[in-house]
Amino acid sequence: MTQRGFTLVELMVVLAIVMTIAAIAMPSYTENIKQSKRAEAKAQLLEAAQYMQRFYSQNDSYAQNRAGTAVTVPDALVRVPRTAAAGSQNYSIGFATPAPTTATFTLQAAPRVDGSMAGDKCGTFTLTQAGQRDVAGNAAGTTADSCWK
Repeated sequence: MTQRGFTLVELMVVLAIVMTIAAIAMPSYTENIKQSKRAEAKAQLLEAAQYMQRFYSQNDSYAQNRAGTAVTVPDALVRVPRTAAAGSQNYSIGFATPAPTTATFTLQAAPRVDGSMAGDKCGTFTLTQAGQRDVAGNAAGTTADSCWK
């Protein structure tokens, strides 16, 4: 009489293999998701910088328009991703301190404190009118170059 089925040892070996694969694959998958969210934030930050350059060409100032109204980042560029409801985005784009002047600005893409990118190794992305790219609040050993690539 032949018996069919698996022994407990065979099931335990298969389970150990699956758990090992999952332990290796999950961190890699999670990092890929974070990379794509960072890429989206950087792209939108560059769009906001382009908006500021157009604003300057029309007003000869980054700080205010010709009527004296202070510049703001357009609503379409404030949340990353764009389609996220207020409060559910991964990053928020705005001006870093100090506020824009006639000749300078610094934009930042800051991860939401309670969002999925909170505590990300790259922290907050910054971009100036001169195209200088940097990060703030990044993890030790993480450089601006590695985050912006």
